[in-house]
Parts: sequence; C-alpha cells; structure tokens
Amino acid sequence: MTAKATPKKRTRNLEQTRKTILDVAFFEVFSRSFQGVSIDDIVARTKLTKGAFYHHFPTKLDLGYALVEEVITPMILDRWIFPLEAFENPLEGILEQLHNLIGKAQPEELRLGCPLNNLVQEMAPVDAGFRTRLEASLTSWIDEMDRHLKRGQKNGYLREDVNTRQVAHFVVMSHEGFYGMLKGLNDPRAFAALSSSLQMYFTTIEAKPTKRRTA
Repeated sequence: MTAKATPKKRTRNLEQTRKTILDVAFFEVFSRSFQGVSIDDIVARTKLTKGAFYHHFPTKLDLGYALVEEVITPMILDRWIFPLEAFENPLEGILEQLHNLIGKAQPEELRLGCPLNNLVQEMAPVDAGFRTRLEASLTSWIDEMDRHLKRGQKNGYLREDVNTRQVAHFVVMSHEGFYGMLKGLNDPRAFAALSSSLQMYFTTIEAKPTKRRTA
C-alpha cells in the first residue's frame, strides 16, 4: 500500500510545480515576448501536464500577471534595491550596480532588454490587468529608490534642497533607458557614455564629493 502524501508535502509539491512553471515561463517570455509564447510551449518545457498548468494558471493572462508579481518585481528589488543597503551613499551604490549588472552584461543578454520594460512596452497598452500590475511594480521600485535617497540625504550625501522623489523617478527611468538604448543600438560600448552622463548628473545633487568605488 502506498502511503498518502501529507498535507505539508502536497503543499510543497504544489509550490514547486508553480515555481517550475514560472521559471520556465519567465525564460520563454523574456526570450520571445509574452504574445510570442504559447501555453503549449511552456508546458512542453516543464514536462508537466496541461492539467497541472491550468491548476495554477487558469489562463495565459493569469500566468502573465503572476510573472510580474511573483518573479519580475522581486527580481527588480533583488538586483537594484537590496544591494544599496551596503552603501552609506546610495548614489555610489546606484552607479556600482549599473556597472555590475549592465556594464558587465554579455551582449546577448543586453539584446533581450529589461523584462519589466519589455512587458510595459508590449502588454501595458493592450491589457488593463497587465497595466495595473506593471504600474505597481514600477511604483515599488521608485518607492524603494526614494527611501534610499532619503537615507542618503539624511546622512549628508544629497543636498537638502533635492527632491528625492523626483530623483528616484529619474534614476528608474535611466535604468530602463540604459536597457532600451543598448538593446536598440546593439553596442555595449554605449554604456560608458550613458554611465558618464548619469554620474555627471549625480555630481549636481551631491552635498559633498565622494571617492567612488571601482569595480
């Protein structure tokens, strides 16, 4: 007689199945766009049944919404926000993360662009559910960037008259613009010009000169 799975084990299995689907779907969507990928494509790569897929995601749109909320938004915070905790001056951290994550990226990765921006361009104009979730993701990014900039201002690294919320919008726009330009130009060397321009802007809002880290 086969032992029945415990509720805890069934929960773990369901969670792992969902994660598997989302991981595969993220790669497929990032590589080929949301509308360019079918449920059959994703199921084939997971080696799961369609029944398992539909148990978690009744529609393809449900999958897309989960990608934004459960994969892309946490990824944005992991890559661009949490590392700033290690920097007393957040401006220094922003530039270093740009260098590490974009400046050192392989050309084939840059050609794919930013997964969040890709979906903003593709799906925000055509689906309200996507639009709401993508807006929430961007707002979360801006909120957290603003929090770090306020911390830097409190510690004397940004001028007191600087509107940190405006700077947070500009920095997030710059991140997305870096990806868009490098994707469109297909020339990683353009990163140096973009990075230099952002660094020059930072010098206008800093309260005191900072010796920047070099990667």
